[in-house]
Amino acid sequence: MGASSSKYIHSSNDYELVIKCSKELEYILEASFGAQGKGLHEKISAASSQLSPQLVKQMRFLATIRNRLIHERGFDRIPDRERFIQQFEQAANELNQLVQARGGTGGSSCAVM
Repeated sequence: MGASSSKYIHSSNDYELVIKCSKELEYILEASFGAQGKGLHEKISAASSQLSPQLVKQMRFLATIRNRLIHERGFDRIPDRERFIQQFEQAANELNQLVQARGGTGGSSCAVM
């Protein structure tokens, strides 16, 4: 991550990284936006009316990379790891800002290792 001032610690294992990032976004969507669904894509859809189109797009990118890594044979690593991490951090930060603006506590306690 270089000189980034991220509050998240990211795993060097791509599988662990995508799973933990997805779990974090799912948790925020469920706990703070009431999103229901089987996976991240469904939860994004459930909460989309409360989110900016750009945030929805960012999270769909993350969910797609996660799904491809988990389900597609031969897709064994994140193609652009730095972009994935950047998109995750931006999405998580924006979600937490929305929660705080609505009077919630925001601020995830999750550390991605």
